[in-house]
Amino acid sequence: MQNTSPAITPENEALTRQLELLREEFTGLYARHKDMVENESVILTSVYLQKLGYLQLELLQKQTEATRLRMKMQMIQAAINRDEKPEIGAIEAILNDRLEKYYAEIAASAAALDESSKVLQHLISEEDTLKLKEVFRVLCKRLHPDLNPNQPAEDRDLFVKVKAAYDLNALHELQTILLYLDDLAGEKLLLVSLSDKQERIQHLKGNIKALKEKISSLEQSFPFSQKELITDEAWISGRQKEIRSQIMVFEENIGKYSNIISLLCNE
Repeated sequence: MQNTSPAITPENEALTRQLELLREEFTGLYARHKDMVENESVILTSVYLQKLGYLQLELLQKQTEATRLRMKMQMIQAAINRDEKPEIGAIEAILNDRLEKYYAEIAASAAALDESSKVLQHLISEEDTLKLKEVFRVLCKRLHPDLNPNQPAEDRDLFVKVKAAYDLNALHELQTILLYLDDLAGEKLLLVSLSDKQERIQHLKGNIKALKEKISSLEQSFPFSQKELITDEAWISGRQKEIRSQIMVFEENIGKYSNIISLLCNE
């Protein structure tokens, strides 16, 4: 039987080494991007909300209340100027309608704050996090379709389960999948034809470039752009002080508008 395997030449070995290095780089970047999107972003946002979010929520509530009272005051005054008795019930209904989006934002912010607390309460240990990432990297290398173009449908389905388990921080599930895989299975890179190697190399280079761009874009966006500040207690303290000062301003306005409304309604 004729041997159709490519000759083991220096060119073949060099391409094999280049492909293997690109596979390693792609695996690392893919795992990093997924971790940023699925885990780190959630954790950083949760930490940010726990340190500043509760004050920002209070600020939004006070700002909305002050806006409502100012609008109510103006509407009452307008009715008086027209020699009409202010219809408080009608005014309140109008204000509810006009400020609906602000109340929706308050509700969403409160829900996000509650969720951030749950996230931080259910974090796995640092040791298990490292294990999770390492096992995920290994499984990505063995099951990711871009690294295994000739994989059977069973492996593609298994990779979907791997991603789901990773998203759920299910370390035991990932370890079980890893044990299930046959260590001897998989394609031997040295036996792949030179043309296929070159095609895979170009394909991986394109994917690696795209992943680097995505990671760079994420690093410049929230919450990653705030990563160093979130862990800077001096900055956090200063920012908390700024927000509290803003809250006090709105509280003063709330008191002022409430007094004026009371006077207008008692005239």
